[in-house]
Amino acid sequence: MTMLNKLGKHGPVYHLPPLGEPPPLSVQFLGVNYCDTDYHNIRKIAQITVFGFVLSGQGSVQVGPQAYMARQGDMFILPAGYYHEVASDLDHKEQWSYIWLNISGSWILKMLEAYQLLSHVVTSRSGLEYLFKEAIESAKQKSVEEMQSELQIILMRIIVSLSETLRKRGEALTSTVQAIKQFLDNSILHPFDPKQLSSQMGISNKQINRLFKREIGTTIYNYVISKKIESAKLMLLDTHLTISDIGYKLGYVDPHYFSNLFQSKTGVRPSAFRKQFIKIQ
Repeated sequence: MTMLNKLGKHGPVYHLPPLGEPPPLSVQFLGVNYCDTDYHNIRKIAQITVFGFVLSGQGSVQVGPQAYMARQGDMFILPAGYYHEVASDLDHKEQWSYIWLNISGSWILKMLEAYQLLSHVVTSRSGLEYLFKEAIESAKQKSVEEMQSELQIILMRIIVSLSETLRKRGEALTSTVQAIKQFLDNSILHPFDPKQLSSQMGISNKQINRLFKREIGTTIYNYVISKKIESAKLMLLDTHLTISDIGYKLGYVDPHYFSNLFQSKTGVRPSAFRKQFIKIQ
């Protein structure tokens, strides 16, 4: 992994070295960052997944080509296998600070996919401060042996709580947008057909896109692409399918187009992603 850092920060860091065989979900580092205005951290191909909770101020977090603003009360997830960039907001007066957990291994990607969280980079007003503070307080007071199992439990509580929060917010979607989302989720392994979607919904593509963007917060195109990339990553981890076969299963006849698309969204080619994670499983 290539990692470029401008320090520009201070705060406690807790190291929990593995004892024996590392568990499927392993947190070996966690801490609190109190960031200077020039704080800037880049991981070109991240081998770790980062969970963060913003305590104060605001900063930008980028996963692949997509950048987001993370503010006080927000939680962010930077999944492994992507380009990560994290930086303070130079124009914000209040210091940006956040609790972070560095999670090793590929199992965390499978958990995030199972709970439909892999594409949720920033969750506003997450309400999960108590769990992140619990992790920090436990690291201060408990032994490495105790923390190995306790952090796995806290991780699962974060994942389940975040999933439940997003599910409840999703219940506020109109029936039309819920139906659009269900159609898209059920069509990930096929080429996207906007005419079929329009016909099934009984409204124009323009209206579909307008409703979807207003309630989901992203375009249909970006939603479909992010879901296909999530599926591709899991197939790269869990199967021996060739890159061409994976692309074909996701509706891409041209393997070069699929490979280039994967790289544009994750910062790494599919073959390099698979090789990277074979090493650390």
